[in-house]
Amino acid sequence: MRIGRHMPTNSKPLKAAQIAQQIGCEAIQIFASNPTAWQPPADNPEGAMAFAQVACECNLDPVVLHAPYLINLASPEDVNWEKSIALLTWTLQRGALLGAKYVIFHTGSHRGAGIEVGMERIAQAVARILPQTPESVMLLLENDVGAKNSVGHSFEQLAAILGRLPQYNERLGVCLDTAHLWGAGYDISQAESTRQIIENFASVIGLARLKIIHLNDTEKLLGSHRDVHARLGEGVIGEDGLRVLLTEPRLAHAAVIMETPIQTDSEQKEDWEQDAKQIAMAKSLLQPLVKSELTDL
Repeated sequence: MRIGRHMPTNSKPLKAAQIAQQIGCEAIQIFASNPTAWQPPADNPEGAMAFAQVACECNLDPVVLHAPYLINLASPEDVNWEKSIALLTWTLQRGALLGAKYVIFHTGSHRGAGIEVGMERIAQAVARILPQTPESVMLLLENDVGAKNSVGHSFEQLAAILGRLPQYNERLGVCLDTAHLWGAGYDISQAESTRQIIENFASVIGLARLKIIHLNDTEKLLGSHRDVHARLGEGVIGEDGLRVLLTEPRLAHAAVIMETPIQTDSEQKEDWEQDAKQIAMAKSLLQPLVKSELTDL
């Protein structure tokens, strides 16, 4: 597994890639546009390709885009739905220029129309988006915490959406967020329960379709349906289950992206030294505990 994190670009994506390499990242996730705005930035193919080149030089692979939070393909409201389709289409198209392998999107909310309606709306939207976008970029559905009217908090719901789109099996996959799993009620704090969850995912969806793991801790209770991220070691999930998840041999193909809060210094600037320690902590989870360590526990 390759380890990276979501990097703020602050309109300086080349610098963000360089910092990512300096703190030990092997992969990178960024936003291609303002995550809370509908209007994407003006086209800048030269700037996008320059980022792709620097990311390659920094050995950041994969490059991952997170789609804007406003996108809601599950929406029953046509205006919002059409805007969501347009923005996700643009994001995938921009992803090709940025050298991205994956674009991740939140599955959204059915807004009271019902889970079946929401899943069908997502499938219809994706069926419109993928023919208009480069085949080199894969679209990943991210699991949700299961808050009111949300879609995609269970493996069964994600599988039902994917099952509606068999013609795009090669272009659709899944991103699992550990904080979202916990919020939805999947207990990944213990080794044995995590093994059972992995087998459940394998049976319902298939491990080959899991391409990205968002590695986040959280301070919220199991099954809280709250989406709040915490830094590794500062939440309640702990290392035991996360280590099982990250050392599963059948998931060696997946990349790990941290979305933990970035610590700031006394001047409110990013403290990248602290984030380098977080990256190192994540890499330590890739190593299974040896028998002597288990005995010490």
